[in-house]
Amino acid sequence: MIIGIGGRSRSGKTTLAETLVWHFRSQNKRAIALHQDDFVKKLDTIPLIQDHIDWETPESIDFELLKKGANFLTQDFDVLVIEGILAFADADLNTLYDCCFFTHISEETFRIRKAADTRWGEEPAWYIKYIWESFLKYGQPPQKLNNLMTIDGEKPYQMGEIEEFMRHFDK
Repeated sequence: MIIGIGGRSRSGKTTLAETLVWHFRSQNKRAIALHQDDFVKKLDTIPLIQDHIDWETPESIDFELLKKGANFLTQDFDVLVIEGILAFADADLNTLYDCCFFTHISEETFRIRKAADTRWGEEPAWYIKYIWESFLKYGQPPQKLNNLMTIDGEKPYQMGEIEEFMRHFDK
């Protein structure tokens, strides 16, 4: 089973991915998460915006390598979880997903959480706005995904609902 998780920055994608991995491991399944951030291209090949690396565009991710990694890992794992803000930006990657989750948060929550995230220093206000706008442009799930569940990233996950949704796709 391959699960795709997309959503805005700071919406709980990684938390959901890790929760699902441990959920499947507790069922004695081999599960692993792939994080889109681990597949960024070489820094000197990623576009810039106002002298900032543009992490918010599909051109920043090596989707070919991500798909190769996914195909390789499916040989040894029962469940593969792929998460990232651009998890739905590559049409070929979307065809690999058995089921998908989209973590949604409001713009206000995004701004509060992003302001609290100082791992890379404080981001300028124009860049925070750009992150939001880029996600609206590149991060939305395609409308043709019929195996998609939207999750409220502002509330605790309802694992019962998530498990029930996944039962339809577990092989």
